[in-house]
Amino acid sequence: MADDHDAFEQHPSVQDLLEAAQEHLAKKVVPALTDPRLRFETLVAAHVLGVAARELARGDGPARDFARGRAELPGAPASDAALCDLIDAGAFDGEAEGTALRAWMQARNELSLFAWNPLFVMRVKG
Repeated sequence: MADDHDAFEQHPSVQDLLEAAQEHLAKKVVPALTDPRLRFETLVAAHVLGVAARELARGDGPARDFARGRAELPGAPASDAALCDLIDAGAFDGEAEGTALRAWMQARNELSLFAWNPLFVMRVKG
């Protein structure tokens, strides 16, 4: 008998469905389109499905990483709004504080960019 976890798994998974829809649009629909605007809109839709699949695969780990990294900054801001307030107040004007902020922002941006364009991130980091 399968364990309880297997009983609740869906086949195909949501990620499988997103990837199949993206592939169908990109490989079957887009090549058949002659209208430039519809072709562009369909490419955008296929890209959005890919983003959704990558975000789903990553789970909530990136959001936890963002929050943990932000909390480790000087002043331990609990939100982006609190971080902005600290920046406005000059809390990151010092060399060490500014370096910490830039490093966190770079890591956050790389994680965000990865969902939208993983090839770009890999080329830049390459």
